[in-house]
Amino acid sequence: MKPNTWEFVRNDDGTYAVLHQGKQVCDRIPEKWFDRHICEYYGFCGEEVKEIRQQIDAAGKCVLEL
Repeated sequence: MKPNTWEFVRNDDGTYAVLHQGKQVCDRIPEKWFDRHICEYYGFCGEEVKEIRQQIDAAGKCVLEL
């Protein structure tokens, strides 16, 4: 069974992109809306958002395999 892979990337202009299974599903999410967007549209909320943010701050991206 293939893993369910999500990737969250900070773009050079400070916005964010979301990829699912290697396909870009959203791009140019502004910084101020990123947390709300990934919670409302993709179900990553609360502690998950904190973890995603920490990995993005450290490496510029976060990859989750569910």
